[in-house]
Amino acid sequence: MPILAISILKTMWSKIRLAIYGTTALAGIIWPFYFIVQFTNLVRNGNIQGSVIDIGSAFFDDAWITPTSGFISADTAVLLIAIFVFYFAEGKRLKLRLWGIYYPLTFIISLAFSFGTFMFIRELEINKQLNETD
Repeated sequence: MPILAISILKTMWSKIRLAIYGTTALAGIIWPFYFIVQFTNLVRNGNIQGSVIDIGSAFFDDAWITPTSGFISADTAVLLIAIFVFYFAEGKRLKLRLWGIYYPLTFIISLAFSFGTFMFIRELEINKQLNETD
């Protein structure tokens, strides 16, 4: 395959990855917050009552209330550990600026948002470094 064709393919795949990561980050805001709104409505309607601590406890308890939700919660918790190690390793390896911001973003917004955003920024940095060496 000619060098130009390889270069075009690399650029195309990089743009596709950027689109996927960007879409994931956007969906990581919208979809999880849909469920936060649902929970907030339960609190407003009086279905969940008590102090802020009680309401917070109900929120986290509901993540484990059924075997299915427990499976997803456990799977996500284990995945979270691996992703946090990945943030550290890749952030240091690529010398990403502000790579540590993704830890709090995971809990403030969502794991899907922080991971999609991290991957987007990582892809940009990899492309930048490749272009500097070419």
